[in-house]
Amino acid sequence: MALPYIKENIRAIGIDDGYFKPRTKGSTKIVAVLLRADCRLEGILCEEITIDGLDSTARITKMLKQNEEKFLKQASVLFLDGVNFAGFNIVDVDALHSALKLPIIIVFRRMPKMREIFAALERFEDRNLRMRLIKKAGEIHKADKIFFQCRGVEASTAKQLIKKFSIHSHLPEPVRIAHLIASAVTLGRSTTP
Repeated sequence: MALPYIKENIRAIGIDDGYFKPRTKGSTKIVAVLLRADCRLEGILCEEITIDGLDSTARITKMLKQNEEKFLKQASVLFLDGVNFAGFNIVDVDALHSALKLPIIIVFRRMPKMREIFAALERFEDRNLRMRLIKKAGEIHKADKIFFQCRGVEASTAKQLIKKFSIHSHLPEPVRIAHLIASAVTLGRSTTP
């Protein structure tokens, strides 16, 4: 979906996960923030997701749908900090886009090392499903100093949105702030995104 225009104070949701100890059982927090382009924070949501599970798509959908009027319907785009949360709890980008009817932009600080990721997935019985979910997230593009994938929005428009929301770093502010909150909630202090 091409956005006909990008309003001055367009709103975006950013999602990131909190701290967790790798290769452990349990859960961690996932945080969503609703932010206007002028950096006015308008809402925060928090949900649990399973470490190395496959519930991130359902949990994100539930969290946002339960807050549809005051959160989801206010946003024009959803930023995800990567396609996986809590280890290898991989988002089904197509299912999430279909459920939320919102353009999705997945951002990465560095180009993912797919060989290493696929090697790490070998320990999972359902590795083929997880690999398919990663692959179907789509082509990786570059925007300034970060990389991104997108669903429901043209790559050129996604670049404009990344630029509009990247104010204090190369990461879009909704993701940066979600990271700060998620790490503080799980560690007791925020960490650098």
